[in-house]
Amino acid sequence: MIENCLLEELVAYAKYGTIAKTAEFLGLTQPAVTHSMKKLEEELGVKLFIRKPNKLYLSETGKYTALEAKKLINDNLDFTKKVKQFDKDQTTLVVGFNAPGPGIVLRSLHDKNIQIKINLVENNFEKLLSEHQLTCILINFPIEDRDITSTYLGTESMSVNLQSECKLNKNKELSFKKLKGKTILSPSPIGFWTKIYHDEISDSKVIFQNESTEYSEILQYSVLPFFTTNLTSLDSQWGNNLPNNRTVRPLSDKVAHQKFYAVYLKQNKNRVMPLIEKLQDQWSKYD
Repeated sequence: MIENCLLEELVAYAKYGTIAKTAEFLGLTQPAVTHSMKKLEEELGVKLFIRKPNKLYLSETGKYTALEAKKLINDNLDFTKKVKQFDKDQTTLVVGFNAPGPGIVLRSLHDKNIQIKINLVENNFEKLLSEHQLTCILINFPIEDRDITSTYLGTESMSVNLQSECKLNKNKELSFKKLKGKTILSPSPIGFWTKIYHDEISDSKVIFQNESTEYSEILQYSVLPFFTTNLTSLDSQWGNNLPNNRTVRPLSDKVAHQKFYAVYLKQNKNRVMPLIEKLQDQWSKYD
């Protein structure tokens, strides 16, 4: 088998064009690079270079070999990355989610064997699982196919928080429709909930705030309604210091109640079920 270092030296030569520059780039001596190129020719059984006095050129075969060598090196790097990712996936559960709610429940477990994706995962769910970039994804719909399955976790339900004297409190039941035209505060980012706001209350003004400390301070001094869910109080950041002089009114719309599922590869079921059971137990306290 041809050593990877020989291919790397050939690719470097194709890029820099001289033995001297190749040696400098790789931190080798020029005789060492020359020896490697001769060794590679011998192992392949082809001439890679056109040799002239004081000059060395890649032949057409040499150019082709350099291109193929670059592809092989990249494939090897990708192979190594996938193997390392798979190994990591066996020792640590890497979990993502497409809205903050499941992440709130997940973080509340304080499980050291879980690596939580910081940014929301909003697409390519099947690919992320099959490539072992994620062990489990917590999303608001199930996925079932040959390799992937899902387990129900719990429901996140949206509420609006109103001052006691707000006229909206006169309504026996509140829905998104009743909030049209209002200015409402919301944390950010919130994943697919943003689209729900846009679809259900498009003529309302939703003011998003992505800093939890500033958001809490704004809520204390604002008379504006703001959104929370049944999971907000579990959040050590966004759930802290919420005004205690508001009336929490659940929204009746079906779309305001989102079911969440743990989605994972079937081959990983035994590994993820202990986590799923913990999530279900914790979620049930607030469902």
